[in-house]
Formats: sequence, C-alpha cells, structure tokens
Amino acid sequence: MKKHYLVLLLFFFISFSGYAQISDKQINDLVTVLRAANKSEDEIKNAVDGIIKNPELYNTLWQNFIKQSYISEDSKFKFLNDLNITFKTFQSKDSTTTSLGFSYDFNFDYAKFIEKDRHRISHTFGLSAKGNVAINRDANPNNFLETKVNYSYAHFSGGVAKQNDSVIFTKLNEIDFKLVKIKDMKSKEAIALWEEFGQNLKLSNQYYYAFSPKFAFESNQDFTKTQFTPGLIVDLGAKAWNTEDPLSKFNIFDYPFALLRWITGTDETITAYGSTLPTVQFGCDYVIPDKDTVRDNLVGDLDPFPRFKFETSFRTFISRINKENIFFNANYRLYQEIDAPRQIKDANLSTINYFVMALQSTSGFYVSYATGRLPFDAKDDQVYSLGFNYKF
Repeated sequence: MKKHYLVLLLFFFISFSGYAQISDKQINDLVTVLRAANKSEDEIKNAVDGIIKNPELYNTLWQNFIKQSYISEDSKFKFLNDLNITFKTFQSKDSTTTSLGFSYDFNFDYAKFIEKDRHRISHTFGLSAKGNVAINRDANPNNFLETKVNYSYAHFSGGVAKQNDSVIFTKLNEIDFKLVKIKDMKSKEAIALWEEFGQNLKLSNQYYYAFSPKFAFESNQDFTKTQFTPGLIVDLGAKAWNTEDPLSKFNIFDYPFALLRWITGTDETITAYGSTLPTVQFGCDYVIPDKDTVRDNLVGDLDPFPRFKFETSFRTFISRINKENIFFNANYRLYQEIDAPRQIKDANLSTINYFVMALQSTSGFYVSYATGRLPFDAKDDQVYSLGFNYKF
C-alpha cells in the first residue's frame, strides 16, 4: 500500500473516531475520497473492511460512550465501573484467518470488612462473568464463557506499618499533600514522590486466604454446550512490600523482569518485587452437564462428575516508556476430571491445560499469546491476540 493511501486512511480514522456511532455518511465520505484518489473498487473494499475489523475502532467507540455516560451522570451506567473489556483480533497458529472479537471480565462485589489491629476479615457476595467472544463464532479460539455467583470469606494479616514513628507519618502526610496538587500522575515529579512515599512507608509482609462456595454456569459462545458447576474455591496469596525482605528475593518469577527494569534504567539495581508474588487458587467442582454432544457421544450419558481446578496468576511491572507503563500478565489453569471414564481419557479430555501471557500498557494497548485449551475447546491451540483493553 502506497504512503499517500495510508495517510488517507489515517486521516479518515482520526476524524471518524470522534463519533459515538457508525454512520453511512462517514463510510460514503471515505469511499468518495478513495475514488477521487483513483483507487480500485477492490482497494476501497479492503480499506473499509480493514477499518470495520480494527479493534481500536471499537475501543474508541466504547470510550466515547462511557465518557458521555459520565458527563450525563446517568446512574444506570454505574455498573460499567466493574466491567473490563479487551477488544482484539484472534489468530490461531494453525490458521491465517483472523477474527475480530473481545474478552470481557465483569466483577461485582458487595463486601463487609471487620478491621483488627494486624488483620482484616471480609465477607463478600459476588457476581462475576468472563469469556471470549468472536464476531465469527466459528473462529473463536477460546470458546469458553463462565458466569458465577459466590460468597467469600477472606482473612488478611500483615500489611501494616512496622513502626509507630510520628516523624515518618508527618513525612508521609507531606508527600501525600504534594501528590494531591499534581494533575499528571505519570509525570517525573509524581513518580519521584511515589518512590519517596514507598521508601518511607515500611509495611510488614501481608498474607491472605479465602474460602468461596460458588455456583457457576459454563458454556461456549453459542450455548450449544452448557454445564452447571457448583463447588468450593480456596485462594492463597502473599505480598512482601519491602524489597529487602527474604520473601521478595524468593519471587523467582520476577527476576527476568527485574533485569529488564535494570537494563531500561527503571530500577537502579536488579530488584525482585515481593508485591508481585503469584497468587494461587484451588477449586473442586461438581460438574452437571446440560448440553454436551461430545461427551454424550463418547460416554453415552451426561452424568455429573467431580473436577479439580488449579489456577495461578502473575502480574508485574516491566518498564516505563515515555508516559506509558508496561506490565506483564500471566495466567495458568489446570482442569482435572476426577476418576474420568476411559473414553474421556482416550480422547484426551480428562486433563485440560491453558496458559496465557500478555503485555499491556496503561493506555490499553494489549498483545497476548495463549496455548492449550479451555473446557469445551475441541483441541489444543496457540492463539495470538492484538487489541486494546478498556476498564470502565
């Protein structure tokens, strides 16, 4: 594609992104401009298709919609604060076909906290939903949706100031007062103040555990496969806020990123962050299939069965480029059917592994790689995703 053709497309997209909806006039204006530039009908069609299939377009439209809802102060849109959407294109390793789509992650919690001197207890009732949706459902590489209602009892200990020093607390208040006056929290001044705040605030190590009875509904995108999964979840986690603490040094997963932070000048030394220790989750589900033709054909019935689940997540800071903070995210999930029938084992469906890792910037740019499969996926696959993340 020639350079002036790219300029025309970019100009159209920039002007187009200022609107909250797609209009025929905007599409017609683009076609008129391209025809005036002597572009063929095939080039015009490819240009229009390229814009419509671009996940950045939908990210921009959503942002405009949310901004307008905030301006209008309409309370009916407040629930969107709990919704996280990633617009992206999927591409499988085994196929050159790409599919426009999005991932969604919705979490709504009502929590009651009981504070003690050095620990905190919470009782939480929550509703969550997450999954991947492709515009072309046949091209969805991670065709798994999960919606669940749960109650969680969590216990947090530690994470409190180690010393009761009035001089330290006065200093922290002074820094906090300076931060309030800064409009750009990504500026060098703000970053320096946050670093000074962290150096003065010495917190003890923090540990937590949680028990969560839950009732979940799992399906694929078109709901041709569904199952109910009541069960129990146990969450465990730890954070070392002091980088000199031994617990921080045990965070072996963060050392490659500590090296990157040092190489890019983000950190003065190779320092592992104890605040990014991976979290782990254990679960036991009683799976009640409702629609599953694959299982029905293999086993001959849709009897309930027990399933073990293990999940671990890791997120850390990589570097700062201009005004953008870059983060690395990773998630691994294991589903193991307990005492699975021989037919399920022979079909390699009794054990399911899924791993995804992603780079994400504070502006929302997102690139990820996933391997393995989730429940209801027919086979293992390797999937590349590129898109934009927006937290409402």
